[in-house]
Amino acid sequence: MPSSAVRKGFAISSSSDPSRPGRGGRGAQPSAAERRARREAWEQPAPLADALEDWVQEPDPSPSASLPSRASSLDDWLQGPIELHAEREAEDAWSTSGSVSGTWGEHGGSVHSRSPEPPVAAESSAPSAAPTSRASFRRELHGLRAVALGLVAVYHIWLGRVSGGVDVFLFLSAFFLTGTFVRRLESGRPLAIPRYWLHTFKRLLPPAAVTILLILAGTAAFLPSSMWETIMQEAVASAVYLENLLLVLLQVDYHARDAGIASPLQHFWSLSVQGQAFVVWPLLFLLVARRARAGRSVRRPLIVLVAVIGAASLTWSILSTQSQQQIAYFDTAARMWEFAAGSLLALTLPLLDRLTGARRPEDGTSPQLRIVRALTGWAGIAALLACGVLVDVSSIFPGWIALWPLAAAAAIVVAGHSGTRWGVDAVLSTRPAAFIGDISYALYLVHWPILVIWLHHSSQARAGLWDGLVVLAGSVLLAWLVTRAVDSPVRRSRWLEAHPWRAMTAIALSVALVAGAAGGWWALLTSSEAEPPVAEGPTLATDEVATEAPPDVRPSGWQLGGQWPDLPEDCGGSWTPERTFPHVNCQQLLPGDAEASETIVVVGSSHSRQFIPALLPTAEDRGAQIVNLTMDGCGYLAGTERYAYCKGYDEYVLEYLDAVQPDIVLTTVTLSSVDEGEVLPDGSDAAIQQLLDRDIDVLAFRDTPRWSENEYQCAEAVIDAGGTPAEADESCGAAARDKLAPENPAAPLADLRGPEASVTLFDLTPQICPGGRCSPVLGDVYVYMDDDHLTRLFVEEALAPTVSRELEATTG
Repeated sequence: MPSSAVRKGFAISSSSDPSRPGRGGRGAQPSAAERRARREAWEQPAPLADALEDWVQEPDPSPSASLPSRASSLDDWLQGPIELHAEREAEDAWSTSGSVSGTWGEHGGSVHSRSPEPPVAAESSAPSAAPTSRASFRRELHGLRAVALGLVAVYHIWLGRVSGGVDVFLFLSAFFLTGTFVRRLESGRPLAIPRYWLHTFKRLLPPAAVTILLILAGTAAFLPSSMWETIMQEAVASAVYLENLLLVLLQVDYHARDAGIASPLQHFWSLSVQGQAFVVWPLLFLLVARRARAGRSVRRPLIVLVAVIGAASLTWSILSTQSQQQIAYFDTAARMWEFAAGSLLALTLPLLDRLTGARRPEDGTSPQLRIVRALTGWAGIAALLACGVLVDVSSIFPGWIALWPLAAAAAIVVAGHSGTRWGVDAVLSTRPAAFIGDISYALYLVHWPILVIWLHHSSQARAGLWDGLVVLAGSVLLAWLVTRAVDSPVRRSRWLEAHPWRAMTAIALSVALVAGAAGGWWALLTSSEAEPPVAEGPTLATDEVATEAPPDVRPSGWQLGGQWPDLPEDCGGSWTPERTFPHVNCQQLLPGDAEASETIVVVGSSHSRQFIPALLPTAEDRGAQIVNLTMDGCGYLAGTERYAYCKGYDEYVLEYLDAVQPDIVLTTVTLSSVDEGEVLPDGSDAAIQQLLDRDIDVLAFRDTPRWSENEYQCAEAVIDAGGTPAEADESCGAAARDKLAPENPAAPLADLRGPEASVTLFDLTPQICPGGRCSPVLGDVYVYMDDDHLTRLFVEEALAPTVSRELEATTG
């Protein structure tokens, strides 16, 4: 197809009641045979592409096959495939190859084309006082996609900052979606929301599924096994548009291991937010559907409704960003105001266009305020490019600062067609901008995983100039291939659109392929052993750093999820708490109906919990019950002022102890940190004394070292590269004096006494850091599972014998 025939563009305006042919003197209705022939001409498959632009841009039907004659009925076109095609191109800001928006029409029923023919007008049946919207192709908005995506890629690859490009995509998605449904309302047609859902996800999911499958393959080939389990989970979450919620859980889940490097699927958070909005946002238009059927205006009530939602979301976004920015960043509720902003612009733009004398290129007349429009457009581009450069906004998004990129995008949309050769709309309408806009969805999908895999391979925190250019060029090439091979064929397929079950099959198949690949991979990994490795005795001494590489260093990275010391039973029987407490998951060793010789309750933070495996041999020998009542991130400090997250935990612990009356309480008493070393927190003696006064013996454990990086992944990188534990120690280890205090700060607690209770101090530093050296691998066992927690294997093999001896000597 010659390049001049590619995407000529069109504009379609909706009548007030297209379902009633013959009204308003619109001309004779074409026969059924004529309509059938016209539809068949539209549905003919496009010829094979022989030019680059034909591979990456969806061609419009030829004028002879698609443009109406002057005698044809407007209703035929409003109900026909051309309008459906236009609306499909309007539904989101990622995968479409055309930009359609509503503008204010002089006549409610005009149809404009960029073909050589002059525009064809049809008389409107709507009152002249209530002009209706028309849909028009916006080349400059297609180019705006390219700018936004370019910002996202450049900032990811070289700057490591927030660009505001993703916010622009959310804004444009709402802008196009709202225009689509308002046109349906104002033309009297059904909203057809289920069809919209099917069509949208049928189009978006196949390219996403292919990308996710490629990421899973790349993960197996290039990324460490410690990332595999998380990436499998994220793969499924991404395929069902829940990745942002999973990332929120990982942010608040204290057990989430430090990724070391970012997940190659992390960028799916914004697609998840968008997908959730695509499900919920169309439902808003149902609230005004009856009003539309009665012939009343729908824009004003929608403006009020969207403004209220936007104001509530913006308020929540500001508050949440201030208190929990890492969570707010991925929170759909904190992002909905950006969607509302795009909808408000779509609802008010027709009025703004009419008041400012806006025109489209196909109108054949110049707009008013040409210079002002051109300057406004360039101001929007300048502001968008400056966002993130002048100010590092990474830590304050998505609060009020996100108004910056949204206002910049809005300026470009409002400026529209400037009628000048130097306006930003002219630049954004060029072929290079259209090319990037066409592949923008696929480019967003693939650029991040390529970058993550390269940075891991090169052990860099940020790409340099030349390797960054290679990453960008490779991303463009792969995006073009995905667009050509997957995105465009799916979007162009009339067969998939012909019946709802076909679209549903495409959606279900996309999700099933991802879930099957992730689940099958996990099943393959776990098929050889149903449980994570259990210690039967160390292969190498766990107090030595091997100078030769062992056959295997345990546990494997994908087994780290099983290294948390969970107890087998939920609390039951006489050990059931009288009430629940946030972030406390009560577990116990023996069933609720068991008779226990004694009860040991573990309280405090996860650093107390990590020592539970060291108690198991003694508990099993004695028939003792162990209860895990720890709360991640909160040490036991009864009687002290606590911050909001931990407030009330100490009182909850004491209530439980009073009810259960255990024999022993285990807790960590010192607190180590990366920057401030190791200390005994203020109030520790009083908190321990409250336990002793209840006649409860206390096992007071010294804290373990904390690290600034993930110790497992640091050592894993050395071992996977063929290095030895000694080389891993050289790269990742440290002297004990640099991680902990010279002497145990908890020593004074040994002098505390109760009526018949005492404190037993456990300082396992000689076993964790033998010879004064804290190494990531001892024997053939990884010491740490992340940046501060010990692996269960190491506790079982290296610490349990020492703890058993001490308990036998002091409490036996």
